[in-house]
Amino acid sequence: MTLYRYLPVWVIDKVVLLMCAAVFGDTARYGLRRPAVGPFTMKATTTMYPVVDVGTFAKIRSGEIRVLPAAIKGVRGRDVEFADGQRHAFDAVVFATGYRSTTKHWLKSDDGLIGDDGMAGRSYPDHWKGENGLYCAGMVRRGIYGSYEDAEHIADDISKQLRSSSKPTHNNGSA
Repeated sequence: MTLYRYLPVWVIDKVVLLMCAAVFGDTARYGLRRPAVGPFTMKATTTMYPVVDVGTFAKIRSGEIRVLPAAIKGVRGRDVEFADGQRHAFDAVVFATGYRSTTKHWLKSDDGLIGDDGMAGRSYPDHWKGENGLYCAGMVRRGIYGSYEDAEHIADDISKQLRSSSKPTHNNGSA
């Protein structure tokens, strides 16, 4: 993101939060609490990426979808009891618990390409290429542009390897 070059993260957070307030209004009145830190601070310091689905938010705003408290006390059949005593019947319950990379659990060896938190184990800009054809894209907390940039590096590297492996070798006729 270009703003990173000119402004500190906390200023970018303030600008983005003002824009979100202008577009979405007070999301807390619909049951959606904002995190304690701004979205870019969160992205830079954790493996979480705050996302707002505008279609879902429109349905929440219209009342078609209702946000309920997160603390569930119990489930019996279709009935869900919440910690505050509310009970509601549902056809389906979706637990949106977030995403955590499990790559470190199944990948035998990455030579430090992937960190313990599932993100890139190496610093930008040398984070995308590992050993034995292993690559890493979009894992350095640089958003969609960072993923795009990583993909370009990876494609270029693979292209160079393909070009060098397809060059004919000359046999000088000696045995």
